[in-house]
Amino acid sequence: MLSEDRQQLILRELALHGSLNAAEFAAKLGTSGMTVRRDLAVLAKRGLIERVHGGAVPAAVNTGASGNAPAGRGAPEGASWRPGGRRPLATIGMIVPSASYYFPGVIRGAEAAAQEAGVRLVLGVSNYSGAEERRQLRRLYEHGVDGILVTPSEPSLAGTETLELLAEAAVPVVVVERSIDNALDHGPLESVRSDHVRGAEIAVNHLLGLGHRKIALCLRESSPTASQLIDGYHLAMQRAGQSHNDAMVRSMSRAQNDPQAHRLVVDGILDWCTESRVTAAIVHTDEDALQFASACQERRIRVPEDFAIIAYDDEIAALGATPLTAVAPPKFDVGHQALVMCLNRIGARRSNSALQRVSLSPTLVVRDSTQL
Repeated sequence: MLSEDRQQLILRELALHGSLNAAEFAAKLGTSGMTVRRDLAVLAKRGLIERVHGGAVPAAVNTGASGNAPAGRGAPEGASWRPGGRRPLATIGMIVPSASYYFPGVIRGAEAAAQEAGVRLVLGVSNYSGAEERRQLRRLYEHGVDGILVTPSEPSLAGTETLELLAEAAVPVVVVERSIDNALDHGPLESVRSDHVRGAEIAVNHLLGLGHRKIALCLRESSPTASQLIDGYHLAMQRAGQSHNDAMVRSMSRAQNDPQAHRLVVDGILDWCTESRVTAAIVHTDEDALQFASACQERRIRVPEDFAIIAYDDEIAALGATPLTAVAPPKFDVGHQALVMCLNRIGARRSNSALQRVSLSPTLVVRDSTQL
């Protein structure tokens, strides 16, 4: 390893942990303590670090009361990799299925965390294509990123080529908004995701609290969150003493790429709701929920007096003629925590530190479609 590369790793270690033990760091790199101490001497001479017994700490920047460095004593060039510095602390690759719906919030969260930490974020969009997803993963490997955030295009990683490729990664990998429960034996994967089971429970409990007992769940089966929403729906209904009824879960996936045919599907479900005396529906996605509300309006079904609607995603739910109550997954927090988790793994002092799987709870935003 070149001396310049070692010195950059030293600066990264100090930025992540605030101190460095020369002997431990030498063992981590597989080099001699003398080599590391020589690098520390070079960095100290340049004013980038301060030597202490057994190692080093970041160089202190002496600032005046105004927060600016006194004349002639500015921060040394390259002393910080935080925002505004000359070099990033690390480069994190991020691959998402879409940059137009749902995931912009996740991206913003990761971007904010990257800016706070002085990390460079490199974004790729797979457009729900497994082949493109893998092509972009290989590109990130070739460019030598320090960590990867990835949202696979498939709901499950099990048995996929993407999982095989992730297992080959020589850098930390955090899976975002997908379960890794069936992939735990395929490398040191970590994950951050929204708890969509809890999100469905929150929606059902809100409608039950308003007196609704016949509540439908309407969703697109192709959605990676569909199975979780179904589980949460049945769990909440059973806790309320309602019998398990699969007929109350309605699919809208058959015509999602044909607007006219999809409208017929929505009309058919609304006909079924009327015949079955269903008085409320949880609808995933926002687009379908808005179409539901529009169909109700055309039939002179009053929302929420005659029929209550809760959208799931809260991307555009507030923009309807009747603003829709919506379950809002913590998209920003998911992206933010995923990047922090990846960065912590990059800077981990112990390679065997515990792997994490984090679920974050959605919230309910109450609007006119359930509130009289």
